[in-house]
Amino acid sequence: MIESPYELDVDTALVARGDGRFAVHVTDRWNIGAAPNGGYLGVITTRAIAAVLPQPDPFSVTSHYLAVARPGPAEVVTEVVRLGKGHSTAEARLVQGGREIVRTLAVFGDLGTLEGPTDVRCRLPPLPAPEDCEEGRPAPSLPVIAERLDVFMPKGAASWMSGIRSEVPELGVWIRLRDGRAPDPISLVFFADAFPPPVLNLGAVQTPWVPTLEMTVHVRARPAPGLLRAWFRTRALMHGYLEEDGEIWDSTGTLVAMSRQLARVHRG
Repeated sequence: MIESPYELDVDTALVARGDGRFAVHVTDRWNIGAAPNGGYLGVITTRAIAAVLPQPDPFSVTSHYLAVARPGPAEVVTEVVRLGKGHSTAEARLVQGGREIVRTLAVFGDLGTLEGPTDVRCRLPPLPAPEDCEEGRPAPSLPVIAERLDVFMPKGAASWMSGIRSEVPELGVWIRLRDGRAPDPISLVFFADAFPPPVLNLGAVQTPWVPTLEMTVHVRARPAPGLLRAWFRTRALMHGYLEEDGEIWDSTGTLVAMSRQLARVHRG
């Protein structure tokens, strides 16, 4: 077991088995219902890729979710695709009981050495200060993952929780890990999938389960300590399938990650 006071580190700890293979124990502390959160699983595979590449930071992480994971032992199998001076690429497969659960392809580099033209057209989400927001706290109706997080969102932003849908599939929040762990580039893979889907604000969606099929996270900078500010939106729900775009900003107002995922409304 890794010696760390922080849950995300402990619950994604890898044991090297040689030949690019790692043992891991998937826990139920990041569950939504009976299944571990996809962003949590993405941290596991991304950490395995980090262990086999020379560069320190994920630049692009794409994960395909092929089956539902369950708490328990698992194996991560990695393959180095390309080693380069500036960027390297590798793949990781999370396997349980002989079944592939997640396949991740990632490009790594060094965010600390970047230089060149910069022109950011994104704007900070217009969120009230955290003290003026509603604070999410564990409750019987919330998933276990909520116990790991401090979340502050504007009043009424998660309109489905009140039973009156806003019909606006957007959600802005402040967020941090409750145990005090500062965000880092790999943890941004988790934060990109740590929020309830904003599509739940639509009256046409009558299920709380919107499983992710594929998610890509582009990490743009190393985040500073403190609360993260995030904004997620869906622009097209078609035949039960949807895209969800996200932006994550750190406590200094720096854009640190952008994400897009393909998900579907659960058919029951």
